[in-house]
Amino acid sequence: MQAFFTFSNAELELIQARRADTHKLGLALHIGFLRLSGRLLDAKRMVSATLWRHLGAQLGVASPELASLKALYAREATLMEHQRMACDVLEFTWMSEHQRRALVRMVRDEVARSGDTDQLLRFARHWLYEHKLLIPHDRALRSIITNALSALERETADAITTEVASTRLQRWRESLAASRPDGQSMQSWWWAAPAKHSVRQISEAFERIDELYALGIDTCLRDISGWTIARYAKRLASRPPSVGARIKEPARTVEVSCFLRYCLLVTTDQLILMLQRRATDLWRNAAAGVPESVNWATLYKQLLADVAGLATPAADNNDTSGSGNALHPSQHDLRTALAALVEAHQKHKPASRAALIRERLIDTAAGSVRALLVACIRLPWQADAEHPVIGALAVLSEQYASKVRELPFNAKLPELGSAWRTAIGCDDRARALVAFEIATLFALRRALRNGAVWIEHSQSFRGRARLFIPAERWATESRRHYSRLSLPMDPEKFLAPLVERVRLGALAVAAAARRGELHIDDELHLTALPPEEETEEVTTLRNKLDQRINAVQLPELILAVDAQVRFSWLMLGREPRSTEELLMVYAGIMAHGTSLSAAECARMMPQLSAAGIRQAMRWAADERRLAQASQAVLAFMQRHPIAESWGRADLASADMMSMETTKRVWQARMDPRRNTASVGIYSHVRDRWGVFHAQPFVLNERQAGVAIEGVVRNEHIVTRQLAVDTHGYTDFAMTLSRVVGFDLCPRLKELKQRHLYLPRGMKAPEEIAAVCRAHIDTQLICTHWDSLINLGASVSTGNATAVAVLGRFGSAARSDPVYEAGVQLGKLLRTVFLADYFVNAEFRQELRRVLNRGEAVNALKRAIYTGRIAPAQAKRADEMQAVADALNLLANLVMAWNTMQMQQVLQGWANRRQHIAPELMGKIAPTRIEGINLRGVFRFPTERYANEIMPSLAQSIRARIA
Repeated sequence: MQAFFTFSNAELELIQARRADTHKLGLALHIGFLRLSGRLLDAKRMVSATLWRHLGAQLGVASPELASLKALYAREATLMEHQRMACDVLEFTWMSEHQRRALVRMVRDEVARSGDTDQLLRFARHWLYEHKLLIPHDRALRSIITNALSALERETADAITTEVASTRLQRWRESLAASRPDGQSMQSWWWAAPAKHSVRQISEAFERIDELYALGIDTCLRDISGWTIARYAKRLASRPPSVGARIKEPARTVEVSCFLRYCLLVTTDQLILMLQRRATDLWRNAAAGVPESVNWATLYKQLLADVAGLATPAADNNDTSGSGNALHPSQHDLRTALAALVEAHQKHKPASRAALIRERLIDTAAGSVRALLVACIRLPWQADAEHPVIGALAVLSEQYASKVRELPFNAKLPELGSAWRTAIGCDDRARALVAFEIATLFALRRALRNGAVWIEHSQSFRGRARLFIPAERWATESRRHYSRLSLPMDPEKFLAPLVERVRLGALAVAAAARRGELHIDDELHLTALPPEEETEEVTTLRNKLDQRINAVQLPELILAVDAQVRFSWLMLGREPRSTEELLMVYAGIMAHGTSLSAAECARMMPQLSAAGIRQAMRWAADERRLAQASQAVLAFMQRHPIAESWGRADLASADMMSMETTKRVWQARMDPRRNTASVGIYSHVRDRWGVFHAQPFVLNERQAGVAIEGVVRNEHIVTRQLAVDTHGYTDFAMTLSRVVGFDLCPRLKELKQRHLYLPRGMKAPEEIAAVCRAHIDTQLICTHWDSLINLGASVSTGNATAVAVLGRFGSAARSDPVYEAGVQLGKLLRTVFLADYFVNAEFRQELRRVLNRGEAVNALKRAIYTGRIAPAQAKRADEMQAVADALNLLANLVMAWNTMQMQQVLQGWANRRQHIAPELMGKIAPTRIEGINLRGVFRFPTERYANEIMPSLAQSIRARIA
């Protein structure tokens, strides 16, 4: 009421111009309702007494005891006049035919990204409201949406039937219902995710791809967008083959074609990831049998033994000439032998551990590597130019076809690295072939990581050129992207102030070293911040708050926040039509966000069945409904005044939390702390508390890509600085984050990462010369500046993800000029950050605080999700995303409820003139779970919150309870 039924001076002047008090109230009601909903208020609407009293207090008139507008307007002409006046003062108009066509175009664009009718209906209403157009009846909007969805389906079907012959389409339809020898349908077999990354699972992935090749799907549907393919594929996968066969045309053709194409894309990605993991396993297994380092003690003992062996015969030959300067002939022999011994030991340089591992691989892994490569050479690998890996695969293809198990002496072989040159050139040509195969496998792994080699029918492993905005578009759009990113087209204008900040930062660090605040020997040592002790005032305040906040069951907590936010409306796209539908929404959230299965949830919610909850889980996971609900709860939490005392609005942290699962999950990795198979969820937490992004991720991999992705995809939350740990940082990531508009602030663990990097020619201050490296090539940055901005614009606009970009521009991309330029710029940015970090204790304190808050939120999530993630959820990325979003939503619900309760207590104290300092409230976290029962039978007292959540059904719900 305060937001929409509070009027400006111009509106009050218009309202007060009415003569009768009832007409003043009526016009005020119309203006407020139009501002609230974008729709006209008709005479059948019921009006609450609370709203009448609010309007009467604002206008200084008595509020009437009326239930509806029908009693207020005796003449229909007066009602219509008030509606017209409300439109005039708020500048709302009816939609013209030209504007209707614009809406149709916008809806058609949106259906390419969302297929949910309720979500599209909300989008259409929002678009009309933003353009000050009166929102028509939902029936008219649904007609536009239905036509847009049908048009997309028809266009997709036409594209498919034009490209694919009818006989092939019929073969595709029949293939889904076919059965395998084990009785499983082909549809289920193609959709199933791998259990592990074993040899058997890799062979099965190759078998799936071969079957799809036989259907010819690899050459079709290349021009259909990935989102459209995924949408129709998931729709078909949610139904058994017998039900899908009854779907009418053209939907049947579209679903079948997109399903097969999507299965090929996903299976190819899974296969490449398993191949990479298999190559890593081969290296690790070989390394397990090699000593950690050279045994210098043994070498030293051998040298002493050799010297002793030389000295023994020489000891019997004494100098009898009487002249101290004369040399006995035996002494000449001894010196010659010693010189030869020293020379032999100098030449005999011990092999490195990596060389020993390569030798062991050749001895032990020949069969495993050959089995992988025999299957790999059948795949259509591509590269921009003549890549050594493509040449090596061609050589191996000829070798395997001829069944020759030796490498010819005079064969023209591609260069696969100097480390393998000796083994490939050895006289044993059978051993040379094995070395060439192993070198090819690891070169293929590296080329896939940096994007130099790819497969067309893949989602994640495509050519690196696809990461950039195409050259033709960039030539015409680059100026707009530079402006949107607030970056100059001339790199010198960016580098000049940055280099000056580097110079001043180095001087500041040198001054801190002179003051004794830093200790520098060969490395830079920073004194740890003292622990932040909790004062007695904070402890007392926390205890008082705990005493005044009542205990609550999780279901009532969810209802209490939903009554304020209506996130259930957001997920449904409308008001819930029944109590059972509302409970289905909550069940979908809890089945994903806790370790309870659908059957366990059904036992705790007796009103629902396990089958119904599984359906709710599939529905909740679609269209990112859970993420939208979580964002709405976070926005509600941040609106409370108490949130301002918690910290900065533009600071956040990002960290990964490992979630235990079973070993039979192909993306699971061993958590080094817990020694359990786990998958990761990477979360972004605001300094003012609350989680605003979550994404599943593989453990033990660099996390910088997901760190940047979380900020870029949440533009409505302004984040200027993102604190991460060592795993969430690379030098290239420092550059990419700065290009897209924020700074990475890593808490670096290793001392060697604390070096300061200066441009060439800049002299380092003497006090810190040991930790300065003046080798940054600014000219290289200038040369590739445009390519770096192109890459950042591509990430910012969604053309590529930050995860994909940093996956391709990682350590495997060394020697690539764009990568090297990004690393050079990243080191300059890191130097500026470290200079601030070293000399500004308050800044260090801020970063420690926000990182600790991320850890506190992870602890809250672990309290909510106490068990293992089910293998069925952990194997698929979309299922894991639903788990991450639901867990985010539940964590935000707990924090929002705590925030709401604390604000109410503070407000009560303020009414009694007991004011609490913001500095004290800033130390009270909303993550408390004492007094919140997260387990037990889930009873949702919907009747208490029916007025807020289901106003249309509130009366009938209360009557049923009574």
